[in-house]
Amino acid sequence: MVSSKRLTIAIALAGLGGALLTGAPAAIAGPGKASSAEVNIAPGGRGQAKPVYIDQQTNPAGPEVAYEDRGPLRIGDGSGQADPATQQSALTAAAKPRGDAPNSAGGTPQPLIPAPATVRESFNGINQTGGGGAQPSDVNAAVGPTQILETVNRRVTVFTKGTNGTIQCTNTLAGWLGLGTLNVFDPRALYDNFNNRFIIIATTSGVAGQAPRLFLAASTTANACGGYFVYSLTFTGALFPNGTLLDYPYLGQDRVAILSSTNNFNPTYINSTAWSVSKAQVYAGAAVSFPVFQVVGSTAPVTVTGVPIGVTAATFYVAGRPGFGYNLYRMNNSAGPGTTLVLQAQIASNYAAPPRRVIQCGTTGTLDPLDGRIVWAPVQAVNSTFVWFTHGQNIGGFPGIRYGAINTSTNTVTVANARHSNTSDDFNPSLAAFETAANQFYIWLNWAYTDIMVPAGAACVAASRNTSVTVNGVAPGGGVPALIGTDLTLVVGTLTTNNTRFGDYSSVHLDPSPASGTCPAGRTALVAQQFFLGNTNWATRLARISFGPGC
Repeated sequence: MVSSKRLTIAIALAGLGGALLTGAPAAIAGPGKASSAEVNIAPGGRGQAKPVYIDQQTNPAGPEVAYEDRGPLRIGDGSGQADPATQQSALTAAAKPRGDAPNSAGGTPQPLIPAPATVRESFNGINQTGGGGAQPSDVNAAVGPTQILETVNRRVTVFTKGTNGTIQCTNTLAGWLGLGTLNVFDPRALYDNFNNRFIIIATTSGVAGQAPRLFLAASTTANACGGYFVYSLTFTGALFPNGTLLDYPYLGQDRVAILSSTNNFNPTYINSTAWSVSKAQVYAGAAVSFPVFQVVGSTAPVTVTGVPIGVTAATFYVAGRPGFGYNLYRMNNSAGPGTTLVLQAQIASNYAAPPRRVIQCGTTGTLDPLDGRIVWAPVQAVNSTFVWFTHGQNIGGFPGIRYGAINTSTNTVTVANARHSNTSDDFNPSLAAFETAANQFYIWLNWAYTDIMVPAGAACVAASRNTSVTVNGVAPGGGVPALIGTDLTLVVGTLTTNNTRFGDYSSVHLDPSPASGTCPAGRTALVAQQFFLGNTNWATRLARISFGPGC
């Protein structure tokens, strides 16, 4: 029987003990070393805005407007992905089992110790034909005490937590921000569990003769369907010529500041920039003004973990650099005044970007796994010196997942591979971490996959594994183990013949509330990921996953 290769969402859960401080397991090679001294970065521009107040209870529904589909623009990093036209031969050539490619996480995976995992709820969120609109979805979802807020490229929807998809309120993305029919895209969302606020960021196309801008919105209470201060942030200075598109805006947070960065185009790539803004000012609806710093392409802000969010001495940004390793930036005084940014280290830990597009058996249509960039905000510990991250990479000629932790004290990194099976293409990852004590973590790793299986002539043989969402458990003390073939499938999708983009990112957020009387806060996370429905259009999947003792 001939079957289609289907798309799967995967989530892996892992716990970390003291291995990073005392030395990694035998399967993990020595950490990468820092290759340069610190470099101070002078500001190259400023962002500023005054807000408008919008009440979602009275805010009119925005009109459904069709715009040209788009994905993140390429920086020209030489990722070497094959053109879609060359993928036909790859259906046969690449569809065979592979081992892990040698890298700093090479070797035989250590046995995993299962941790109890509970799916609290799992349901389909916004979809392409139900108001989501353009591809890709750019799905993100944030979770508060009683609500889940989901954003995609054309819509914002709030669900009642714990009801498997009961909608409280919804609007177009532009309508939510009070922008009418403006082309607004690339949204991301967070929940600030210390100040009880939802945060959304989105961008718009550059306009000739006008300063570039982003849109930042923060709720005035813990009610995602209530009032928001919406900022139209304009950027000026040498880094921001008029007409610039601030593409692919990231979103992160520490205790006192909202963090962001963008890749900037006018019309081709010109630079990448990072900035932070005071939460106190934004939540009060005050005017804001802040410095902006130049960084390397696709530099991601780091979100501080904790319930509530912990206090940290410094704020970090991390960039993955295929062919080398990682740039680690340190920001001081993130809420100002006197915000500074330092390139703390360039850490050698060589990896290659995904080597080709993602294959779907049963069609020549392929999906984009991006270029090895970190696509979701890494996570900073509070009681130890680690920053957790994940991104795509090349594993033995297949698109695969890398995850790990940077020690910000020693400027070293420990990494491992993750994949669904020996024949899967794995991509679009995101990660969350919760620290129970110094150097003791729970890790949630979320990604999507398709499974190539073994070809039979020009077709693909039916297989026992198809599209799924998955969970992996590693007891604290497990270090950074390879997460291979032990993931929990959450949803099974289908192939697509008319969507070539995927993602272009996903999200994992800590749930700020206890899941039960025996499952404390910090043991549950909300994952959001894209998959394809039977009509070949994308849908999104939201799931709250708990694990650890008592959960």
